[in-house]
Amino acid sequence: MKNLIYTLLIMALATLIGCSSGTEKKPFAFGKGKYKFVMTDSLGKKILDGNLTVKDYLVNNISGTYDIVNVYQKDFIALGVMDGTFDGNVIQDSNTVFINTNPRIADANVFWNMKIRSSSVSGEWRYSVFRGSVNKGKVKITK
Repeated sequence: MKNLIYTLLIMALATLIGCSSGTEKKPFAFGKGKYKFVMTDSLGKKILDGNLTVKDYLVNNISGTYDIVNVYQKDFIALGVMDGTFDGNVIQDSNTVFINTNPRIADANVFWNMKIRSSSVSGEWRYSVFRGSVNKGKVKITK
């Protein structure tokens, strides 16, 4: 009887170890490379999506390019200022990412403030002018 209990216990333990090692998910690693992104409005409707390429990642500074693939809301007020280049910061201690979608201008710009999560980088975008924030919504970056 003891042997049966030990055998069942060992089988259950082996099953648990086998299942847990195969289902572990690696945390999302945000660095140099190619990503997809989607921007939505404050109601969750898609505004646009595209591709983002992080070309440089030095200490906490990032920069690269992005291209818009689909525009779902043709009247998106900030579309004209998003020029395809970005720079920003990654703060590892707080898992935060800040991206300026047009570093060549100071006024009328779209800024992404995000958190690195388990399967993506996501957070909020804001279209800002010198008078303040004009529009905002959500942004998500995935592999």
